Amino acid sequence: MAAIAVSYSGVLGGAERVLLEVASGLEEPPPIACPPGPLADAARERGIGVLELRERSLELRRSPAQRAAAIGRLTAQAAELHGLLRSLRPHTVVAWGMRAGLTAIPAAAPGTRLVLQHNDLLPGPLIARAVRRRARQAEMVVVPSQCVARDLDPRGELGQRLRVINPGVDLERFRPAPAQGQRVLLLGAIEPWKRPDLALEAVALAARELPGLRLTVAGAPLGAEGEHLLAELRRRAERPDLDGRVDFTGPVDDPERLLASAACLLHCAEREPYGVVVAEALASGVPVAAPDSCGPAELVDPDCGRLYPPGDAAAAARALTGILKGPEMGAAARARAERGLGVAAMRAAYALLLGGRSGARRPGAGLALVTVLHNSAPELARLLDSLERHLPDAQLVVVDSGSSDGGVELARGWCGGRAEVVVLGENQGFGRAVAAGLPLVRERVTALVNPDVELLDASLAALGREALRDPERLLVPEVLRPDGSREDNAQREPGSAALLAHALLPGAALPARLAAAVEPWRSHAPLRAGWPVASCLVARTETLRRLGPFDERVFMYAEDLDLGLRAADAGIETWFWPAARVRHTGAHASRTAFGGEPVDLLARRRREVVRERRGPGRARRDDLLQLLTFADRLALKRLARRDAARERRQLGALLRARRSERP
Repeated sequence: MAAIAVSYSGVLGGAERVLLEVASGLEEPPPIACPPGPLADAARERGIGVLELRERSLELRRSPAQRAAAIGRLTAQAAELHGLLRSLRPHTVVAWGMRAGLTAIPAAAPGTRLVLQHNDLLPGPLIARAVRRRARQAEMVVVPSQCVARDLDPRGELGQRLRVINPGVDLERFRPAPAQGQRVLLLGAIEPWKRPDLALEAVALAARELPGLRLTVAGAPLGAEGEHLLAELRRRAERPDLDGRVDFTGPVDDPERLLASAACLLHCAEREPYGVVVAEALASGVPVAAPDSCGPAELVDPDCGRLYPPGDAAAAARALTGILKGPEMGAAARARAERGLGVAAMRAAYALLLGGRSGARRPGAGLALVTVLHNSAPELARLLDSLERHLPDAQLVVVDSGSSDGGVELARGWCGGRAEVVVLGENQGFGRAVAAGLPLVRERVTALVNPDVELLDASLAALGREALRDPERLLVPEVLRPDGSREDNAQREPGSAALLAHALLPGAALPARLAAAVEPWRSHAPLRAGWPVASCLVARTETLRRLGPFDERVFMYAEDLDLGLRAADAGIETWFWPAARVRHTGAHASRTAFGGEPVDLLARRRREVVRERRGPGRARRDDLLQLLTFADRLALKRLARRDAARERRQLGALLRARRSERP
């Protein structure tokens, strides 16, 4: 068996719905081992195999006696899974959730690939210690949000093994509809930590300014504590300030219907790991009022909702009033959902992670790769081998720019002569060479790759499918150096305010969220950047043709910066997309042509592009930030007694470039 997913829970909550979407989106859906119940029933309806486990209580901590009982239940499930997994011998075990991680990971046979999907914030120090231990044993750990990532791995010990994949929603199922009146929706399980009580208090306060305000409480309790809370909520709703304003619907099978009639979603959980319901509301064009904490704070921006201090009913009331009396937010809410919150993007990311495929069955079909050679035969050989291994059905276009080392013959022999080869006869520069290759592309998506890039898997195909989703974008994958560290291949705009923090402290010294804000290539989730480094760049073929893509006047360097700035001016965003990855040897062309890093040329070209595309004021600001950055790194390396020769050369090159312009 290739893979198996394990869930401790048999209920059908947000995390379990995501599991179903992931499993059903794979070419070969893995069976799900779970207790009988709604999850198993829904899996069978989708044609997903189910291996039934014994049903056990979901409680991990309440009283001391319950905590002791929880340890016994976890131990019992681990023993049950031990026999199951050794019988099936799957290549990969996906432990879906914290409890599954505590039971399935120790039960797996040696040599099994372990993937932990950790969906929640850790409930206490003892459980946190146990879960973090299991996370360190997993080959890959996936979390739904940055806040869960920080909670699980506060010291960054998991490194590249920790991935953030936002749970996706079906953008076709959840569609915008005209808002009707002042109907506020509270959607989710009736549990104390979800704070439905705060929702009622907020609506009571907001109704003083919004006489037509009504609240729909949609959801059901999961246990005895939730049943008691629901009874309290009903009693509270009968008091004069809420009488006749609150409707309780009970369990919900069709949340899209309720969202279609809502003017606003009110979310109240103070420690929500992600908030699938928030993403569903945004997809439905429904603005959201949510606490300024944890997962919802990563989803809601000022264009599509309002954030309020957690636990503050008066502030929640003001957020509701601001949304319902303010400008229309429906279009912005939908646009936010379309930026990386769709189920297709999520499925593609999991398909890459789990070694399967979603979408096209032919690996590489629909994608063209264009690469430019200049005495790059050894590097090209590795690229061709990896392409044949991972994306054999991709179209390959090779443009030779004056090589003399046999690279042309190597390209012509790839896959029985399937490559399209253009021979320019002389080195005409990168931009002109790409322009000569693009007319031969037949596919809708093109990946521009350096010849010293090597594919690690089929993830470029998924990135190609992402490029076909609206809006059109320039997409850059995670690019790894030979030692496995990340390459800085997605940058902020030159002279932008974010680069001031970068100038003062290296990204590695900043907290993860701030580091990604100033250095997008450090992000573990899709993130908008200012411009792409073109060692590997994916976009619609028509987009690249319309943009040029590169300035053919330029022989070498900063043509990708120029492309990114021109694309931004045309309304085409650059996005860093770490679900796809390649390896890059790096700088082989500059070593050949210049005998090392051409710092003077690099400094001059950056200044020329910024001045031309953003004006002299921005160019001066970028100069100052660059000078501050190089001087800061030089000082820091000297303090640490590390080699600072590169920073010294960069600083000198920029100073020389500035002096050369003076009268």
